[in-house]
Amino acid sequence: MSELHYFLRLQGGRHPDDPTIFENIFMKKETGYTRFGSVLVIPGEDGCRFPFCTSLLIDDDVRVLVDPGAGLSTLVSLQKKAPVDLVINTHYHFDHIAYNYLFDRARILLNEQEARCFREKKYLASLLGMEEVYGPEWVEGWIARIADTETRQSPFSPQNRHEWWLSASRVDEEYRWGDVLDFGKTKMQVIGAPGHSKGFSCLNFPDLGVMYVADIDLSSFGPWYAGSDGDIDLFLSSCEAVRAVDCDHFITGHERGVLNRKDFLDGLDRFIAVIDERDRKILSVLQKPLSLTEIAERGLIYGRKYHVDAWIYMWEFIMIRKHVQRMVGQGRILDLGDQLIAA
Repeated sequence: MSELHYFLRLQGGRHPDDPTIFENIFMKKETGYTRFGSVLVIPGEDGCRFPFCTSLLIDDDVRVLVDPGAGLSTLVSLQKKAPVDLVINTHYHFDHIAYNYLFDRARILLNEQEARCFREKKYLASLLGMEEVYGPEWVEGWIARIADTETRQSPFSPQNRHEWWLSASRVDEEYRWGDVLDFGKTKMQVIGAPGHSKGFSCLNFPDLGVMYVADIDLSSFGPWYAGSDGDIDLFLSSCEAVRAVDCDHFITGHERGVLNRKDFLDGLDRFIAVIDERDRKILSVLQKPLSLTEIAERGLIYGRKYHVDAWIYMWEFIMIRKHVQRMVGQGRILDLGDQLIAA
């Protein structure tokens, strides 16, 4: 574990005459934003549903923006009103990095497990699952599509968004799990929580009694582990690690927003239960032998109508594969070679 004193590294911190962003634009009553000390919770557009997410603004000696995915208009307004010194991404997924590019004078921080994603587009594509499902030629085509501002967009996913090209192209520093980042009056502890992605991180503010849990989000969809680097059992272990952290409030990355401890822990149990429900759905169709592709084509997780989007089908296939492999290991599914059947 290391403690990084960013307020000492950025020219002594903010000028005393520089108004805080709270005084500037965000603390007007009509915003309805929640504040914990110097940490402001900025809800994402469209009810904070994917592909938007909750952003955090830490307005301290060093001004920090966490996960710039709240929405273009909100973040453009922020960028115009006050400079941001650091942008911290909890992980590399689109909804949490989409507007990194707006903050071209800020230093970009990503966890050390995933920083390579912002240096190599092919590696980014491999973690997202494209090579696993569609092969290397499809990856090359995807890189060309996101580089082109005129590319036709997908109906349900952000697979071809140009922001991939703009925002996943620079990382200035890598943080580690266990690091404590000091921004002046505010200290933030990085908690490793793999499963959603290989380097997924939650951000704890121990002095404020609040933690940003990002995509342990209690959404109605349930846990998401559909990248090639996702892992069901690691996700479950990370949920238990988050449960054990002593804090009064939790901030989710989607839909639910700020929750007190009781409401979060109650919701966490329901959230985790979705994994068992997915298992039951898969077992119900495996009363007769089916191939992995035939199971995925049933649309048990996303629904078949969404498979017109290549990424939605990719996520469906990967999540089904992870469930099947896990249940084969548990002895609940028999692997017949080209087909599978419930034990």
